[in-house]
Amino acid sequence: MKTCLWLISCLAVLLAAPDAEACGCFAPPDPTVPVVQAGERILFAVKNGQVTAHVQVVYDGANASEFGWLLPMPAVPTLELGTDELFVRLTQTTQPRYRLDTTFDSNCFASSAGTGGGSAFGHAAGGSASSFQDAGSAGPPVLVVQDSVGPYDYAVLRADSKTEMLDWLRTNRFFVPAGTEGAVDPYIRPGAYFLALKLRAGNTTGDLQPVVLRYQSDVGSIPITLTGVGANPNMGVQVWMLGNGRAIPRNYHHTVLNDARIDWQSSGSNYNDVVIAAVSEAPERHSFVTEYAGPSSVMRAALVFPLRFGSKEALAASPTPEAFVDYLFANRYSASTFTQGLALPGPLKAILLKYLPKPANVTADTFFQSYRFFKAQAPAPNFQPQAMADEIWERVVKPVQDAQALFDESPVLTRLYTTISPRDMNKDPAFSFNASLPVVSNVHRATMRVSCKNSGGETSALLTTEQGFVIPFSRGRFNPPDVDARSLPSSLRIEVLREEGSPEVFLDNASIIKPVSGIATEPQLGSTARGCESVSGALGLGLVALVRLLRRRQ
Repeated sequence: MKTCLWLISCLAVLLAAPDAEACGCFAPPDPTVPVVQAGERILFAVKNGQVTAHVQVVYDGANASEFGWLLPMPAVPTLELGTDELFVRLTQTTQPRYRLDTTFDSNCFASSAGTGGGSAFGHAAGGSASSFQDAGSAGPPVLVVQDSVGPYDYAVLRADSKTEMLDWLRTNRFFVPAGTEGAVDPYIRPGAYFLALKLRAGNTTGDLQPVVLRYQSDVGSIPITLTGVGANPNMGVQVWMLGNGRAIPRNYHHTVLNDARIDWQSSGSNYNDVVIAAVSEAPERHSFVTEYAGPSSVMRAALVFPLRFGSKEALAASPTPEAFVDYLFANRYSASTFTQGLALPGPLKAILLKYLPKPANVTADTFFQSYRFFKAQAPAPNFQPQAMADEIWERVVKPVQDAQALFDESPVLTRLYTTISPRDMNKDPAFSFNASLPVVSNVHRATMRVSCKNSGGETSALLTTEQGFVIPFSRGRFNPPDVDARSLPSSLRIEVLREEGSPEVFLDNASIIKPVSGIATEPQLGSTARGCESVSGALGLGLVALVRLLRRRQ
């Protein structure tokens, strides 16, 4: 019998405070990449019956005493520290990208071909566990493990009795917000556990960093039912899976997007809107989109590369604070972030500030980037290079090295994405693998073929998507298309994926999309101006009739 990984990230974390919100903003260096927010980011690596789960911890509240993280578990896990850089690099590397190549017919003023475009982002089957009444009888103690790791104090508690578990949390000063009692009901049962985290005394919310959970299991699962307490509408959920084959949602549907709905001319700036609409077309609004499935080697040396970090001994041998800070920058301790570009990681800045306090009117980033300039304005340092190096190695370097090792151990990486609203968070999605499924590229291409009608430069164009749908632009490529894509389904197909075999098609919209998009009557551009104009006009009349027919059917 397969066990399951019950896992939740950002918004389960955000049970910590009633007014907290998830923050998954990604500010990529390419300005043509639209921003897509993800409320939860999780990486599962499954090998030899053991799951390693990296969970991003996000909390927007300012009060550290109101940070609390409550996570259902099927077994007692081991805990380690993770790194936000893992999720930044994964997001950048597997980002869906929509590229448009433009060509011109020989009757146009521009006879040479050009290209344009950019890049864009873009449990066992059956649901939650059954509720059990509190036993009320004497049994094993509720506390199983109590320890600390990095900035966190944590406890693993038995989930046999909701009352005993919540009473222990409150007695031991773990923050339990209003609404928690009802939210944990589906996970209270004999043999289950909860992991609770809080910030250790003396730490602030700036010390937060991802956590890594390891234990025996066969599949990964997200307890989305618990997430609904603090979730926003259409919350984005990004899941990466590492294993020996392509990952699948076991108990949610799988959606293939209709790429005729994508705004190719803006590099897919409406991508997230299309995902939201496509997911809403699936039963119970429960479906995932596969954004990438292929070799994990795309992450080779993404986190650890030659000469990065140097050695702990060399760092500890720095004779002065200036030399210590210089060593960090010279050996690439800075990392890509979601909001600041390249900067020192939050845990690293938190460590440095304990020993090298900054002036009151200067940010930590500015202070360390120009340490020699600002040091005279700062309070006296408490420079302890060996203690600083030890702590940096534990909280910064080792988590990055361990994360990089995952991609050397598992050959296939899959990225899955969905959006979900609180009203639909009633079944916990679970994930497994099917090694027979094909790869899925995150880079998509369409072509725009432009034809000039006369010497005045009047043009028409045809956009052919990657899936073969043809969208006419009778007034030129910079004008609205002749087909209103909003009238089309957002799903090309809705499928059921199993651990063996090919996809089972639940709904196929190709027969609806093809005639409306024009694929069945693609005109031959570039013959004569008169002929091109006639075909374009006839096609436009046919499209109007088809759109009207479709709307009547709907």
